[in-house]
Amino acid sequence: IWSKHCSSAGQPNPLCPQSSESDPQRQGQRNEGSSDSPWTRPGRGKGRERAEGAEAGRVPYDTDEGMSYLHVCVEGSDAGETERLEELPLCSCRMEAPRVDSASRQPNRLCMATESVNGEGTFLECCPDQRIAHRFHRGCVTVLGAGRGRGMGTGMLFCPHCGEDASEAQEVTISPSASVATVVTTSASSTTTLSLPAPIPSDLSLVGGVDSVGPSLCLPNGKPVCPSALPPGPSRAALQKAILTQDTEKRKKLRFHPRQLYPAAKQGEVQRVLLMLMEGIDPAYQADSQNRRCALHVAAQRGLLEVCYMLVQAGAKLDIQDKSMRTPLLEAIVNNHVEVTRYLVQSGACVYHIVKDGYTGLHHAAKLGSLDIVTLLLETGQVDINAQDSGGWTPIIWAAEHKHIKVIRALLNRGADVTLKDKEMNACLHWASFAGCVTIAEMVLNAGCPLSSVNMHGDTPLHIASREGFLDCVTLFLSRGADIDIMNREGDTPLSLARSDSPVWVSLQINRKLRRGIANRMLRTEKIISSDVAQGYENVPIPCVNAVDDEGCPSDYKYVSENCETSAMNIDRNITHLQHCSCTEDCSSSNCLCGQLSIRCWYDKDHRLLQEFNKIEPPLIFECNLACSCYRTCKNRVVQAGIKVRLQLYRTEKMGWGVRALQDIPQGSFICEYVGELISDAEADVREDDSYLFDLDNKDGEVYCIDARYYGNISRFINHLCDPNIIPVRVFMLHQDLRFPRIAFFSSRDILTGQELGFDYGDRFWDIKSKYFTCQCGSEKCKHSAEAIAFEQSRLARLETCPELDTDPGLAMLGNF
Repeated sequence: IWSKHCSSAGQPNPLCPQSSESDPQRQGQRNEGSSDSPWTRPGRGKGRERAEGAEAGRVPYDTDEGMSYLHVCVEGSDAGETERLEELPLCSCRMEAPRVDSASRQPNRLCMATESVNGEGTFLECCPDQRIAHRFHRGCVTVLGAGRGRGMGTGMLFCPHCGEDASEAQEVTISPSASVATVVTTSASSTTTLSLPAPIPSDLSLVGGVDSVGPSLCLPNGKPVCPSALPPGPSRAALQKAILTQDTEKRKKLRFHPRQLYPAAKQGEVQRVLLMLMEGIDPAYQADSQNRRCALHVAAQRGLLEVCYMLVQAGAKLDIQDKSMRTPLLEAIVNNHVEVTRYLVQSGACVYHIVKDGYTGLHHAAKLGSLDIVTLLLETGQVDINAQDSGGWTPIIWAAEHKHIKVIRALLNRGADVTLKDKEMNACLHWASFAGCVTIAEMVLNAGCPLSSVNMHGDTPLHIASREGFLDCVTLFLSRGADIDIMNREGDTPLSLARSDSPVWVSLQINRKLRRGIANRMLRTEKIISSDVAQGYENVPIPCVNAVDDEGCPSDYKYVSENCETSAMNIDRNITHLQHCSCTEDCSSSNCLCGQLSIRCWYDKDHRLLQEFNKIEPPLIFECNLACSCYRTCKNRVVQAGIKVRLQLYRTEKMGWGVRALQDIPQGSFICEYVGELISDAEADVREDDSYLFDLDNKDGEVYCIDARYYGNISRFINHLCDPNIIPVRVFMLHQDLRFPRIAFFSSRDILTGQELGFDYGDRFWDIKSKYFTCQCGSEKCKHSAEAIAFEQSRLARLETCPELDTDPGLAMLGNF
């Protein structure tokens, strides 16, 4: 019977391979002949000799009748019979668990220690040692007790393999498609009446699916492991499965070493990792053999969200570094695992960590083109979008080189600086032209990257695009006015670098001939030398053009959009000192306190000065301030809203640089503010260049000035006009210190597109400056031209000799001219 059902010839035994191969702890078993083998019991040498007599007391296992029981009755027997029964032989399979290599040589790789033919079904599992697991059918259990039939009394149960007490044996169910037990039901075999395994609830079956929430457990540090903390998907399902089976695996009393946690995490063995963490294994253990990497490093690298979650809950350090200074978050980013990256960031991982080569997570994400990770990092507000690595490359440079258009757009929307250069002085535009991506090249050009930028080799973006043969980029650069004749340090021009007779070479040749033809014309063409002199500090870009000479864009000053100070001015900016209104609408009411301070609100619904505004002696204007209750969009907030009209800095024929309108400007519109350095009148007296001084005309106390020589905005280029079309008005916004009004320019009449802007500098200015230069405004009403000054001097000389001529109405009229 035993030889038929336990070790039949040609019938491989499928249970032991599962117990031996699935557990690395069982691979190194003792030799078969060892006296201390846990598979054999000493003192039972007579068992085999008495096997035939013992067979009579055993109930054979019949597959047609289901699982039967091996029941032995000792009631009423003598001592000899009792000894005989105690010496019952073990299963003929009793031997050491085979090694993995020997087990693999068995038919179908099944161990003969299992009595099932196909390796599936429900078995009992005895674990006499933490390294060993014996599996057997219920009908094969050895029962010593008083009962004679099924369900008669209780008895002692013994494992047929090792003879150990089997009262605590566990039921193991092996699915048809699995080589290991997929469902374990905990049911102690404490009586002789062993029931069939209970059916598995469908909602807990790991074969058919996992429920949406699942069980949870508590780690030794007190933190929970709950599948519902993970998003629905494979990670949550894997964690649920590990929790459902961990109780059974835990009863095997396996022992682990901290170094085993790393390979388990690497292979994604969720159940094994969970068992180790439940045993108190340190989740932050760093193995020298793994470059000081911990389990969280490799789990993040492989994108195992459920393993990362368990490790973090167990106390793994989020910002732990390996020998290369890489953190788990950096591993997740480098391998483009979005969900793991999101989890680590939300758990508090450092997003601005820098490794040895200067890389940050944002560098890697931009290089890989992972828009989700780039957006995730930028939304934290903690990353430096312009961080440069050891080579000087910024995230936007990496994205440009690898042609990630969406990432470029996201970085530009967040304010990435396209003018930064790497260690070889290559700007973002150089890398875009090297990659041949015309879309990115146009995007960075529109963002303010200079087209004429050169690297350490003297190459412009046009040089690189011509050398690489990217026609679209070459066409774009030529349309933007790129210099075709500029030479690099090797003396090469873009044309000489292009391959002969290629489309790029033809395009450069045509462009060169067109430019030479234009240069031969008498009339110079207007050239854009800067797309925005304000460098993005104003609401609208202010381009700079030159059609007169070869003068470049002014660069002898610092562009600022607000007044600055180089020494303490003690301006009263205390918000509690501000007089403010309590309006809840748009401050149109006459009850608005700010309007009352200005006599009335001088702005209409279109944010322009009213027609009745005094343009000869403009009153003070008090705009609503930070202490007011009104909305930011109320009509009494005009100057503080910044420049709204389109202006252009251009080279004039006689007056150097000037400012003109690029659109029709209605009367009363705000143009710009006179911005510069706030200084005292005493400081102004000792400054050599006083051409940019604007007196604040304070009637009481010390007088202050605005000097736009070294710090200023577009207003510093506005020329004098004897027939001005803009007027200065003193305005108070952020403070109400009367010593320091803001100077705002408003149009005094309608201004057409292309007309130059100008205001009256005043007689005091010309009394001094007329000794050095004269007015070149060309107006019919000009009072400070060389002709007007000569005529005035002649009139005054005649008056000295003939005072009676002063009453001549004709001369008086000429004098007024």
